[in-house]
Amino acid sequence: MEVFAPPQMRAVLSLTGSDSFSFLQGMITNDLELLATQNAIYAAFLSPQGKVLQTFFVVSDGTGGFLLDCANGDFGSFVKRLTMFRLRADVIILDVSAHWQTGLSAGPVSVENAISFADPRNSALGFRHIIPTKDAKPKPATPEFLAIRFAHFTPEQDLDFASGEVFVTDINMDLQNGIAWRKGCYVGQEVVSRVRRRGTIRKRICLAGFTGAPPAPGTLIFAGKAKLGHICSNYGTEALAMIRTDRLHQTSEPITAADMPLTLHPPKEIDL
Repeated sequence: MEVFAPPQMRAVLSLTGSDSFSFLQGMITNDLELLATQNAIYAAFLSPQGKVLQTFFVVSDGTGGFLLDCANGDFGSFVKRLTMFRLRADVIILDVSAHWQTGLSAGPVSVENAISFADPRNSALGFRHIIPTKDAKPKPATPEFLAIRFAHFTPEQDLDFASGEVFVTDINMDLQNGIAWRKGCYVGQEVVSRVRRRGTIRKRICLAGFTGAPPAPGTLIFAGKAKLGHICSNYGTEALAMIRTDRLHQTSEPITAADMPLTLHPPKEIDL
């Protein structure tokens, strides 16, 4: 089975040292304890206001430390923020992107010298690999990978949203194994808990279906004359869109983008 490059550039971060577990556990939305029973977790690092600054996958590096498969766009700021929080903890934070590349495959595949894991967001998304650069020869992603990503309402940072723009529930992290609700405190945790407790989730990444090619990313979506959201990325006759689901629930107006009619499909796990 072949290995393909992810749709956007990725970066790889290494955390080692005797305090690396406790340090990272106090920074991210998911629970590192899960790595005792699964190969990887999906998580985010948030601002104190609860906005998503960085999304990533965490795996054990085999020596007691961790490797993070990260979005590349605001990676430098993410490293600086982690370093700022480190204080006197015994944690070594290194950008090792020059030594590792990431890859995707539809099913399990043995990749020499790689750390491989099933995508923890959804098993339908296949497998991911962190591969030594000298051994990495991933091919461009195929249309099948794009179709699967859209079918499972899976946004990608730097494609569908940027650092500091969204809350975890906006990008369906609560539906894709990205939040440990019973874990202790982490940066932004109070905001995440408050949103869940109050049931005030107002936005979601949804799937928009068109009869032809969708309009460009950033195009506004309207219900009648009321703004409903915008296109994030598109493929074929579909697009991922950030939608005000509270407004969608209340409207009976025709829904359009660039004067083109569309049909909106929210994630199956939520009820509009």
